[in-house]
Amino acid sequence: MTVHPRALLVLGLAGLLSTACGGAVSDTADAGSGGSALAKNCPDNATTGVTDTTLKLGVSQPLSGPLVAVGAQLYGMQAYFRYANAQGGIKGPDGKARKVELIAKDDAYTATKAKANVEQLIGDDKVFALIGQFGTAGNLAARPVIAKECVPSLFATTGAPELANPRYPWQVAGSISYSVEARILGQYLKQTKPDATVAVLEQDDDLGRAYLQGFEQGIKGSNIKIVKKVTFESTDPDVNNQITTLAATKADVFFNVAIGLSALQSINHVASSGWKPQIIQAAQVGSALLAKLQPGAGDGLIIGSPSLDLANPANQKGEEYQLFLKWFRSTPATAKIDPTTASQGWWQGRMFEWVVRHAAKMDRPSVMEATRNLTYTGPSFTLPGVKMTITPQDTNLIEGMRLQRFNRAKGLLEPFGDVIDIDGTVPYEPVR
Repeated sequence: MTVHPRALLVLGLAGLLSTACGGAVSDTADAGSGGSALAKNCPDNATTGVTDTTLKLGVSQPLSGPLVAVGAQLYGMQAYFRYANAQGGIKGPDGKARKVELIAKDDAYTATKAKANVEQLIGDDKVFALIGQFGTAGNLAARPVIAKECVPSLFATTGAPELANPRYPWQVAGSISYSVEARILGQYLKQTKPDATVAVLEQDDDLGRAYLQGFEQGIKGSNIKIVKKVTFESTDPDVNNQITTLAATKADVFFNVAIGLSALQSINHVASSGWKPQIIQAAQVGSALLAKLQPGAGDGLIIGSPSLDLANPANQKGEEYQLFLKWFRSTPATAKIDPTTASQGWWQGRMFEWVVRHAAKMDRPSVMEATRNLTYTGPSFTLPGVKMTITPQDTNLIEGMRLQRFNRAKGLLEPFGDVIDIDGTVPYEPVR
């Protein structure tokens, strides 16, 4: 499903939030007070989607198109809410248990479609909240609608730093921020190779820029030099030319800000080029995908994650994962769905139940306030030592991770070192 001197952020909140499209939030709002500063300037729709017995939720995910695989998260959500409903439903602060109705729409990873879906979910389907919205572009496209209607959009599947923008208090990301992740990677390199030369492959969009910005912040104060940076479009069929250019630098380190198939292509090209840098990989790439690399490619690659590698059988023995598998395998149409990807949806469902149970009232502002004053201690798939906290001044849920090396022979990511958590040390700032 993710940093700042808190004082710096507080100084900017008052002016920023007064210009928010929907309800503004006060950094002193009390989730337990029964009221919420978030409701200011909101329409009269606080309990839309709620009855005495039901709770209606919505999600827009890529259920077709180039990223259809991540749509597996929907099945994890369905599994969780089937489980919760079988227990009688989600119990709210009013003592009533409500069964969840989840409405899903396909956006094919298209921002305009994601926005249209959100408009329909809010305006036509009358959902109470959105959960697990996938992708940076789709979340940002839908943001004005969410803000205007004051609808909670919780635990979005994106690490976009912009989801921590205090001007838009109705959205919260569920993934570690790209810039926070890259800052930790940069700090690690600063400690282990303070004189390194670095070549960077950067996806030419806000994701790529966020990673590079965080990495540059992480290496500040060292002698590390970025000797070459080349970009690519996410729609490019191949990145061979870019890797040829970077390999010519003979840099000590290759920072690969590519995801999905582009990441695999670039790592394979590095191996075939004869260039032997230390590869530091942006996340969004798990061991199941890395196992598809060519023989020998990517061995020793370093990547960070706040979560257990659930593709590793050793991490599948836990009580929570076994509970997930039981309900996932009995959910319709999951025979060919990757459970490790679907597990994200299960976790998002559990997080949603947590904030409902901790809300002061069964309405949208109270659930959003509970989210913005969150210390989660329930079951999860995160690594021990990774905190899951949100405050009104720091709405990044996860700001810690552990580094891992890819063992090509075993096809697994092997953690090393301690969890690195930089919670509360980095302010929100726009991606340049």
